[in-house]
Amino acid sequence: MAIRLLAIDLDGTLVNHQLEMDSRDVAAVKAAAAAGVTVVLATGRMFKSSLRYAEPLGLKGPIINYQGAVVREIASGEVWYRCELSVEMQQRVLAFAEPRDWHVNAYVNEVVYTARARPEADLYARVAMVPYEVVGPLSKWVRQDSTKMVLVDLDPQDVPARMAELGAWMGDVARVTRSLDWFVEVVNPQVSKAKALAMVADRLRIPQASVCAIGDNLNDEDMVTWAGFGVAMGNAPAALKQVAKYVTGSISEAGVSQVIERFVMGKEDTLVRA
Repeated sequence: MAIRLLAIDLDGTLVNHQLEMDSRDVAAVKAAAAAGVTVVLATGRMFKSSLRYAEPLGLKGPIINYQGAVVREIASGEVWYRCELSVEMQQRVLAFAEPRDWHVNAYVNEVVYTARARPEADLYARVAMVPYEVVGPLSKWVRQDSTKMVLVDLDPQDVPARMAELGAWMGDVARVTRSLDWFVEVVNPQVSKAKALAMVADRLRIPQASVCAIGDNLNDEDMVTWAGFGVAMGNAPAALKQVAKYVTGSISEAGVSQVIERFVMGKEDTLVRA
């Protein structure tokens, strides 16, 4: 079945460690959109952080942000879907993180809030290219829903252990996942890129079989699994490659453009697994 909806992760898929997009990928995405394919960025990034990539791609339709917690239309700003962390969910995260001095960001209305300025806060600001506001201990500040929370560790080797510890503490109260090497992300347990993408497909009346999703990390696993044609980047972990129907080139090889040229524009049979 022809691909009509193409969901693409940003960091590690379209955006490299220099925070840039490959010109080959940009050209391929534009070609797909010009051919009538709906292209949706599906990212953990905030809306305003992802706009700097959506705009050069010429995208104006729906965009999935915050790991699927918010879906909105770029052109109008209309919010199609929102599912946030309650105050109780946030306080449970902070009850675990603050005594261990783990750095935590909270996100309210497209603003990043944190307890104090520190290297972890600066690392996040550099990668996301958004400023942060210092508000003191978050456990005393939190009074409203937050779109997500992010814990930042300067040593990526520590992140899997932190994920495991926090995941065990949160249980089914919230979903704990990983985006970039340094970031542990916490969202409402009802949130996922797959659910957001399914909602977009349903709203656009596009069948699941006509949806392609491309990702590179564990936070993309549900989306890649759900899509009719799920694709893992060559730089993805083994767990993601195992659930994908196809493994493309790495980000340095413009793996996204390879998928578009072969299966979207070239309309090669997406039943093949390679």
